[in-house]
Amino acid sequence: MPLRLLCATVAVLTLGACSTGPTTPSADTANTSPVANSDVPALDRAGWTESVYQKLTETIQGSAGQGKIVVFDFDNTTQARDIGEAVLARVQQTDAVNPSSLSPAMFPPFTGSDGTPVAITAGISDYYDALLDSGADADPFREYSSLPMPATAFTGRTLTDFVAQTAAVYDGGAGAADLTSKEQSKILGAGRPFIYPQMADLYGNLRSNGYDVWVVSAGVGWAVRWMVQNALNPAIVAKYGPDAALPMDHVVAITTLLKDRASGTLLSDYQLTHQSPDDAYINLEPARMSQLEITAIPDGLSSWRGGKAGAIDNIISRGELFMVAGDSMGDVEMLNRAPNRLVISRMNKPDLAEGFAAEIDKAPDANWMLQPTINSAPVGFLETKCAMADKTAGNADITASTDKSLATLEGTGRLGSFVTC
Repeated sequence: MPLRLLCATVAVLTLGACSTGPTTPSADTANTSPVANSDVPALDRAGWTESVYQKLTETIQGSAGQGKIVVFDFDNTTQARDIGEAVLARVQQTDAVNPSSLSPAMFPPFTGSDGTPVAITAGISDYYDALLDSGADADPFREYSSLPMPATAFTGRTLTDFVAQTAAVYDGGAGAADLTSKEQSKILGAGRPFIYPQMADLYGNLRSNGYDVWVVSAGVGWAVRWMVQNALNPAIVAKYGPDAALPMDHVVAITTLLKDRASGTLLSDYQLTHQSPDDAYINLEPARMSQLEITAIPDGLSSWRGGKAGAIDNIISRGELFMVAGDSMGDVEMLNRAPNRLVISRMNKPDLAEGFAAEIDKAPDANWMLQPTINSAPVGFLETKCAMADKTAGNADITASTDKSLATLEGTGRLGSFVTC
C-alpha cells in the first residue's frame, strides 16, 4: 500500500498518528475553501447509519464547489466529550491553579441545588460542576453561566499555561483508545476528549468539496483552536491534503479579554483573528502565547445558545447557512439557521432525545440527519440499534438510557436505517 494511503487509513483510526506535528493552513488557503474536484476521496462509510451516510453524500455533492457555509459545534459534536471540563478537572487534580488564590468576588461561595455548601477552595472542577447544576429545573439557561469558567480560572496567567493544560488533557489522543476498550478514560469525573474519526473525515470532505467550514463553540476558544491544530487538522490532512485543513481563524468560541504584557493593552479574540489578524496568536505560537495574559473580563461576543446565532451574524454571515451540526439544546438556534441539520444524537442522554424530538416537530420540513452515538462508554458512532444493543450489553444503566432515547427518537421517524438490522 502506498505510504500516503497507509497514513490516511491509520489516521482515520488514530487521528494523526502519521502526522509529524500540528497542521496550520498556509496563508494562501487560510480564508478560502478549496475548489471541489472529482479527485476528492469518498466519505468513509464506517460508523454512519446508512441513511445519514446517503443523505450526507447526496447533500454534499448537490452543492459542491459553491462556497456554501457549514458550521459545526465542537464539544460532543466534532469530538467526544468536553475539553473545558477536562481542563478544569486536570487543574484540580494537579493543583495547577491553587483555588485559594482565586478571588471570592469572582467565585463566591453558594448553596448548591441539593442544599450543600459550595466553595471554590474545595476544588475548581467541583465548583464548576456545582455551578453547572445550580439552576436545577428552575432555570434551563443557568448552566451556561459556567461556560467562561475554564478561562477565568486562569486569570492572571498566560495563554502558555492554558494551552499546556489543554495538551496534557488531550495526551496525544489517548482517549481514542476508548473506541475499542469499552471503557471511559477520565480525569477525575471528566471524560478525556478525542476527535470522532467520522467528523474529521466529514470536515475534510466538505472542505475538499468547496464548502466554507467553521466551528462555533461554547467551549473556550484557545482550547478548541488547539484541538483543531493538533488533533482535527492532522487527521484531515492525512486523507485530504493540507489545503483541506480547517483555517485556524475559522474557530469562534468563548474567550476573555487578553492583556498584552508588553504594551499593557487589552485585546479581544475577534480583534486578533479578524479585525487586525495576528498570525502568531491565531497559530498559537509559543512566544506570542507567553505575552498574552488571561483576564476575567468577558469578551464582547458570547457563543452559547442564541449567542451562537449572533456570533454567526457578526463574524460569518447574516444569510442562510447550508448545513449545521450540533448535539445539544445549546445548538438549536444555529441549527435553525440551516435547512440541512446534522444531529450527533447522544443516546446516553434521554433528555436530549426529548429535546430534539420537540425541535423536529417544530421544523418537519428540514433535512434532519440523526446520527446516534454514545459519548461516555462504550463511546462511538452507532450504525444500527442492534449494534447499539451489542455494544451496551451487560451495562444496565447505559442500556436503560439508550433504550429510552431510542423510543423517543424512533417516534420522530427520522432514524431511518438505524432501526433495522
